[in-house]
Amino acid sequence: MTLSRIQRLDLVARSKASIQTISYARIALLIVTPFFALLAINSTAPSRETALVAVLAASSFLTALLLWFDWRFRLYALSLFCFLFAVCDVVSNDHPHSHTLLGFIGANALVLSFAYYGCGLWLMGRRYALASHTSFRDEREQLDRWMDELNGTAHIEFPSGSFWTGYWTYRILNPEGCWLVAQFKRGGSKLRSCRVYELSDVSFKRLPSGRWQVEIGREGEKKKSFIEVEVSSGSPPVLRMT
Repeated sequence: MTLSRIQRLDLVARSKASIQTISYARIALLIVTPFFALLAINSTAPSRETALVAVLAASSFLTALLLWFDWRFRLYALSLFCFLFAVCDVVSNDHPHSHTLLGFIGANALVLSFAYYGCGLWLMGRRYALASHTSFRDEREQLDRWMDELNGTAHIEFPSGSFWTGYWTYRILNPEGCWLVAQFKRGGSKLRSCRVYELSDVSFKRLPSGRWQVEIGREGEKKKSFIEVEVSSGSPPVLRMT
């Protein structure tokens, strides 16, 4: 599939957030691997359950090891571990039978959760593998330069969120005929998401209150709308360009 320049940059930008996922997964697997190993060694359960726990311990260790390598397919390994966990949970005998939908969901909540995360990580892994290919090297270097510029003053920044959705900080940069939109955890530098949009996909409207209405999203996607936001003091020169 042929991608435009903006689409290629957007693919690389979206894969940026995967680094945070990999970091969290490394820590989580370092914790659960010894836990699975101890359960398998000290298990008094039937042989099949003990074997399943041993399989999870071995796969958890292997997945954690792969995540430390600079391998472009490593998110696939994490996705497969989630699917394996779901399969092992299904195969085990420790499941009450239920004749209702809610009862089935309750009894298999762990299976459904890991299957859901496995699917999400598979899609994320596909983007990460493609963006890490040598053919995207120029786009990766370009995104790295733009991310460095987000630490400067020539960007738009505003807070957003609530108790229910979480508190975030949005930073928007206007480089070379496009928009770079990055979402960070409020009060920190943890990247939640990163996208590259066409100029027409991001709009700013000055409100009578002196604040701004910001809309972000391309055609065919659900647009994000922020009303009555107060941008940072370094933003007006950039906004006048829009």
